[in-house]
Amino acid sequence: MNLTSAIISASAIAVAPPQASLGQPAGLGAVGSVARLIRNRRGPSASLRRTGLASLVALMLLAPSQGSAQVLQSFEDLALRVNLDDQLRVEDQSGGRTTGRLTRLTRDEMAIQTEAGEQRFTRDTVRAVAVRGHALRKGALIGAGVFAVLGAVATCSHEGGGNCVIIGLFGAAPIGAGVGLAIGALTPRMRAVYRTPENRASVLPSGGAIGVQPSLLEDLALRVNLNDQLRVEDQSGGRTTGRLTSLTADEITIQSDAGEKYFARATVRQIAVRRQPLRMAVLIGAGAGAVTGAIAACTGPDREECADAPILAGGVGAGIGLAVGALMHSTTTVFPEPEKRTFIVPAISRGVVGVRVSRQW
Repeated sequence: MNLTSAIISASAIAVAPPQASLGQPAGLGAVGSVARLIRNRRGPSASLRRTGLASLVALMLLAPSQGSAQVLQSFEDLALRVNLDDQLRVEDQSGGRTTGRLTRLTRDEMAIQTEAGEQRFTRDTVRAVAVRGHALRKGALIGAGVFAVLGAVATCSHEGGGNCVIIGLFGAAPIGAGVGLAIGALTPRMRAVYRTPENRASVLPSGGAIGVQPSLLEDLALRVNLNDQLRVEDQSGGRTTGRLTSLTADEITIQSDAGEKYFARATVRQIAVRRQPLRMAVLIGAGAGAVTGAIAACTGPDREECADAPILAGGVGAGIGLAVGALMHSTTTVFPEPEKRTFIVPAISRGVVGVRVSRQW
């Protein structure tokens, strides 16, 4: 059994028929149709393969952005949808669009750093704001759907039988999900997070909105987003972990296992946010899988699968990377802001005397 067959066997062996054909190893009969389809370059497999990849990329580029139904209409709440250094696209009232890195945001103004310098926008001049991200979940779903359909069609057209649809679906869908994950991690998308309401008077600022008065929690809003996992430590040293559900100038609310917890600004000693490196883990896994597949399939005497193996192995690697990334997390203190320190150390070497200055935060 070659590399491509082995990869697909791992995905489809769970739906293998209970009995293998005479003289055939158990498990291979379940995936033989899909494996032979990919191995056979004279049949329609090459065309289906190109169609699948092209369909996946086209759907990733043309599908609506995630969260488009949750676009804000309150400029005050924008701080809970974007963070400092996020890449934004700001559309003004004249229709002009400017893309850059967020450097400042208040209730009345925002500033982004572009290639031409810093650009400032008041709330009255902003029509829409979009933030750049990567749709891993959507990529996995689209990839699984595209490969599942093509796998079922290919299996039934070549093998037939009552189990061809099940074998094709469950044999190709996991690989397609991995390929979709990798494409989603590589393809940036702009997701709309704010749009000016048609009737501005209908959206009034709330009394506890971010930016009503200068506060440390106003700065916190640009370092965390709604639904982020936070760890809040109160003045007594007690710690509560949960999902951020609300943040105002004077109070923070998180949803913990024991229910909603409210913390007034005066009772908060420290807040840390937990994040998982999912995108980086997916990219590393996909890259390692693709390289492994290429080496295994392209260096031997039989290079029939040199074009397929990196794609399939990369998809498997992306799925493994996602699982590893979900198990990893980093915790960063976001409140109070870490103290910045400057260190000045003398530097003396042969023929050179000076000082070394470093900035730490």
